[in-house]
Amino acid sequence: MQTIQELTDKYTKGKNVPTLDDLFDRISLDGSPQEKELVADAYLSDFGESHYDYMCGKLNELEWIWDMMDWIEKIEILTPDFDQSNFYRGHVYEMLSSTSKEHEDKIKFNKLCIAHLQKQLDVNEEDVSLLIDLAQNVFRSCRLTQNYQKQIFDDIKSLFLRALHLERKEKHQSNFFGFNGSAISGFLNISYEFLALAFDNNTYIHNEFITAFKKAIKPYTEKDPSIYYHWAETLVRITGWVDYPKIETCRISQEVVNDIWEEVKIVLSQATDIQSNDEHFLTSIGHLFDKVAKKEVGLSYYETAFNYYSKALEINGETWSNPYYASHAIQMMALIHLKNNDRNKSIKLFNQGLRIFENAQQKVSDFQLSVYHGDYLYDYSKYLENFSNRDTLLEAKKQYEDSRILGKDFYTHPYYGLAKTTLRLGDKKECLSILKTCGALFSNEYHTHGFNDIIDDKDFTKVREGILNIIKNLKTSQ
Repeated sequence: MQTIQELTDKYTKGKNVPTLDDLFDRISLDGSPQEKELVADAYLSDFGESHYDYMCGKLNELEWIWDMMDWIEKIEILTPDFDQSNFYRGHVYEMLSSTSKEHEDKIKFNKLCIAHLQKQLDVNEEDVSLLIDLAQNVFRSCRLTQNYQKQIFDDIKSLFLRALHLERKEKHQSNFFGFNGSAISGFLNISYEFLALAFDNNTYIHNEFITAFKKAIKPYTEKDPSIYYHWAETLVRITGWVDYPKIETCRISQEVVNDIWEEVKIVLSQATDIQSNDEHFLTSIGHLFDKVAKKEVGLSYYETAFNYYSKALEINGETWSNPYYASHAIQMMALIHLKNNDRNKSIKLFNQGLRIFENAQQKVSDFQLSVYHGDYLYDYSKYLENFSNRDTLLEAKKQYEDSRILGKDFYTHPYYGLAKTTLRLGDKKECLSILKTCGALFSNEYHTHGFNDIIDDKDFTKVREGILNIIKNLKTSQ
């Protein structure tokens, strides 16, 4: 089959490489069906990349967005049977509404977005993503027009309920990454955004949405308890709205955030023993329990996180990540016991983590595994030995050196580890020598390495002035 590169080469004249629009002009009238399909696919690929840039906040120029509308028209010419035009046009109008500066333009483009998404829904009534997109844009219309009629909210809720039930169909549940949790996320996000809107009965509408969500999702949880993960994970992300505001995203109060955390704990109480053979799902739910454990400083949450990480480690022990995740959870448990003056339990747990690293290194040679093993040994020395055991520090130093070699001097972490361990071994001069080498290695004619990660680190207090001198000398030498 011909590729887009081969098609480009076919129309290349000397050194003048044709643009995609050039190719369109040349083949739209007399090109073969395969050539037309190739160019149409290339436009769709460009559309996807541009839309991703928009979602990342990189694309906000109206002229560039209007170009995407032109691509859709060209795709229709090249492939007359293309039936996704309204979907793509709807998203272009969504982008135009978001980036337009005039409020009237925002409303105008939002209406066009909704109209095209609705037309697309008439073509495919079982498109989960489309239902979610439509519901979110109708909600955006409410905010733009300040029209908070209950009938509109009922329409939004109906769209989400349709999406929620469609999402649970067997064809969407092939594996964890095939699990489509978009409707769960979208439904919950909108439900809590109501609490930040200034209109009468917003709390009532929120409660109505949450009640409808729980009633709809509960029957599916017995068959597929992984739903509890997506449910709780979405709630945790919603709490981040306070700390990481987004443009045009509603704010919620700290009081609501506190209530959500209580809800997270209730939902997670149903997710402590989910069975799965999917390594990635097991680590993901481990991460979720780890996040809650940090928030609650809770031993039981770390224990559950460790159990999931351990299951992932059993499935795949030939990676740096699973041993690191499991040992980190153990270390956090050990520190809690140490804080509670149970030194014996803390030592037992720390040693269990060491065995995980040691077993992993018999299977894996990776700079990340070595550097985290070094960190673990350093912390062992810090919390259990008060840096009094040279053998532990020398083993940590070895791990950092191995990491430096395996990482081919591409990362600062091994150097920092080597330096602080050397300092604890009593060699201040060698510590500064290691940091000087690090500073020279990661500086260039445009940039002087600033040691921002360690300049105020208590581990380097004794050599802080020396670090400042290294930075000064590096700048002088450039």
